Amino acid sequence: MNEQPWFGIGRNGQAFFRWDEPSQEPNDRLFFAILLEEMIARMLASRAVTWQRELGLGGKLIRTRHLHISLVMLGDHDGLPRSLVDAACSAGSLVRGQAFDVSFDRLSAFGGGALVLRGSDGVPALQAFWRALAAVLSDSPFKPLVGKSIEPHVTLLRDKVRVPKVNERPIEPIGWTVREFVLIHSFLRQDRYQVIRRWQLNGQDDAHAVM
Repeated sequence: MNEQPWFGIGRNGQAFFRWDEPSQEPNDRLFFAILLEEMIARMLASRAVTWQRELGLGGKLIRTRHLHISLVMLGDHDGLPRSLVDAACSAGSLVRGQAFDVSFDRLSAFGGGALVLRGSDGVPALQAFWRALAAVLSDSPFKPLVGKSIEPHVTLLRDKVRVPKVNERPIEPIGWTVREFVLIHSFLRQDRYQVIRRWQLNGQDDAHAVM
């Protein structure tokens, strides 16, 4: 059974998600995330190369421009229905928030063989923003996809064999100010992202589309 839901529109025009197998292998993923700013992403990508070498890891490093913090996954699909994207954009536009600071000070293994950054304190400001986003999505067709909590992390690379053997360790804190969140279309098995829309975190309704 596929753990990722797929999206449909019922005869009454209402959106729904199903967890049974879709008719085709999904090629597209939609999710809300926080992309790292270019300067932070470049610095972190460089450190990831160093950590990979020091820890003797193989696998695949995450592309610099793909480094992100996942917020809410909206499922895997065979093509993204326009209604799904519109619903996600409408929900995102209802989220209000101010810019906030995040800091990560632990290097550790995460589910599925991912080497990630985590925060010793749980990154409370990010948790608060996630709750605001989750509250909006819980009052939308996306309610079944909203988890009870979030484990803030930034994935650096994936190595299913060797990463699980890595012991968590402290690192010099890496922090920055989060000023926006985005809706991302990930093209599965193509290692390609498209930012569908961005929302600035300044407490105002100033979302703008990105082509």
